[in-house]
Amino acid sequence: MTIAINIILLVVGIAIVLGLIAGVIVLIYRGKYRTAAQQLMSELAAETVIRPLEKGNYRGATAPGYPTVKNNGRIALTRRRLVFLTLTGTTISIPLDTVTGLRLAKVFKGSVAGGWTHLVVRTAGGEIGFYVTDTATWLAAIGEATGLTPDARA
Repeated sequence: MTIAINIILLVVGIAIVLGLIAGVIVLIYRGKYRTAAQQLMSELAAETVIRPLEKGNYRGATAPGYPTVKNNGRIALTRRRLVFLTLTGTTISIPLDTVTGLRLAKVFKGSVAGGWTHLVVRTAGGEIGFYVTDTATWLAAIGEATGLTPDARA
């Protein structure tokens, strides 16, 4: 066999092994997400939902006790809490009675994405950021639920 064929076989073999590993990881996280989603849906059924689950993006937090890693997922608002379920199966819950302020920001934690505005929720410990489809509506809904006047300046 020539060197070129050996290199091609090596590359194909490595690609197959990496594909199998990635497939296992995807299956593990998909299972975690489905389990967490079922649990969250049963919890939301017992709460008054103001904004149902919709696509969102968690942008990290400066507040202790919240993940700093950004993640895609689904976000919902109830009378009791703002909840975000990441695609990796982590549930992030912000009780509304801990929210001390709301604002919009073009930049959050040094991150800027063209055309997107961060929805930032402030607690006594720090801030938590999100991207949502309709930022102004979310800001108004959280403001109404908490009784806070949002700072709508981006």
